[in-house]
Amino acid sequence: MPWYLTTKRGRKGYIRELLRLDEALSRHDPRGLGSPQTRIRSGEGFGYVLGILLVLVAFLVGLLSPKPDSSLSEIVITREGGLFVQFNGAMHPVSNLASARLIVGKAADAKVISASTLSSMPAGEPMGIPNGPQTLVPRTDDDAVWSVCDWRDTAVPLSLVKAGDITTAVIAGTDLLDRGTDLGDSRAILVKSANDRDKLWLIYRDTRAEIGRDDYAAQAALGLTPAVIDAAITVSSSLLTAIGTSPVLTAPKLADQGTPSTKVTGSNVGDVLTVTTTSGGRTFYLVGKTGVQQVSPVLAQMMVNTGSAQRLVDDPASVQAQPRVKLVDDGRFPSSVPTLVTDSAICWNWAKTRGDLVARASIFTKPRMPLTQSGRTAAVTLVPNNGSTDQATATVTRPGAGFYARVVGNGDDSVAQEQLVWVDPTGWRYPIDAVVSSNSSGGVSFDPTVKALGFDSLTPTPIPWAVARLYTPGPSLSIKNAQVKTGSIVAERQTPFAPTNQGRPAQATPPADASADPSAAPSSGAPKP
Repeated sequence: MPWYLTTKRGRKGYIRELLRLDEALSRHDPRGLGSPQTRIRSGEGFGYVLGILLVLVAFLVGLLSPKPDSSLSEIVITREGGLFVQFNGAMHPVSNLASARLIVGKAADAKVISASTLSSMPAGEPMGIPNGPQTLVPRTDDDAVWSVCDWRDTAVPLSLVKAGDITTAVIAGTDLLDRGTDLGDSRAILVKSANDRDKLWLIYRDTRAEIGRDDYAAQAALGLTPAVIDAAITVSSSLLTAIGTSPVLTAPKLADQGTPSTKVTGSNVGDVLTVTTTSGGRTFYLVGKTGVQQVSPVLAQMMVNTGSAQRLVDDPASVQAQPRVKLVDDGRFPSSVPTLVTDSAICWNWAKTRGDLVARASIFTKPRMPLTQSGRTAAVTLVPNNGSTDQATATVTRPGAGFYARVVGNGDDSVAQEQLVWVDPTGWRYPIDAVVSSNSSGGVSFDPTVKALGFDSLTPTPIPWAVARLYTPGPSLSIKNAQVKTGSIVAERQTPFAPTNQGRPAQATPPADASADPSAAPSSGAPKP
């Protein structure tokens, strides 16, 4: 049997005595009461355990019996995609973010919650503005650039082009625009409207002017032969209306025309003097009662074609000695016989830099649609209306962002400041309504509505009415319209489009009893400048 010199109990006693010795030397206390940190560590451990238990209990209670959260965000969205807004103590379903913000009166963001959390709240009826915008992310471009473009099916002969063969698009900004060549002073386009083929229009520089079908003098001066007239390009009324109008291109009628001039010997008022320059070119002067005016070759030829006499002057000095007078506005006539272009894409472009007082309008053409590859992908095809108002076929803008805009006049120097609108990336425009003040002054302000939508820190982007009118009109965005229950939505009356062999929508005639455009915006919509 082994002989153990020590026992387990003896070893423990020995270790205890060693610990007492250490405490006596370090703490000057041989009683062996233990470290004072022991109780502190025990308290901390107990606190940790109790905290973990309380968290577990709260978690289990939340799962088994959830309670409404009074601090829940005013706008919430479930993981399944439902959008709700807190109003008068209940959770009301809404169909779009604009309605939700207008109901709560501020630009709150939607908070994602679970369906179980939503079910703990009192339920309310649907509220908001049907068909309102879901995206309220505004663009902040320094330059306001809008383009209205027509491009046609090149497989169809020019004389046979119909409205259904034309695509009219509104292009917002420059990031998706592949700009073509400006008309400038030397190029022009002979067009006719798809809605009125009897009128001829010459588009040149940044304007358009009518040319009479029976005005053969003007046609000859511009080099428009019968074959050229028959091949006039058909354009949409949307594009044609956007381009500014100049007076009819015809020979002007002068006061006292045909009577002798008191200054130019041997010439009558309305005659044309032709002077050969030292470089071999020719300049033309129109004779007036008290002097002469230098005019363009086109205007000079129009006057000659209508019966005015043309005199070749051998002595240029005799003409230079004549007084200069202002007889006609020669600037509105082409400076020379323009080169007619037949590119498949025709665009009117309107641009204005932030802070500038004057906008810049131009017209450019391109053999193909003026869009980048990304622009073709981002194009949104609009649902045709009943044909009673002009509307674009498609809209193009950067996906996911729209424009907080203000409607302005179409002119370069227009100072009109009209309706505020939200131009949605889906191709709709929504008028933004003002709020009538509750005080005795009875004033109106856009500020509450703009602030609720989240646009109060932005300067609206100018958009000419010629462009804004081509977007699909949507309902007015106002706090009053949003803070009501949705109720039943009555479908708009639409005249269906008959299918064609080409698969394109044909123009339809609105019903006889339709006195107004059923797709138009409410009465608070954008007025024409």
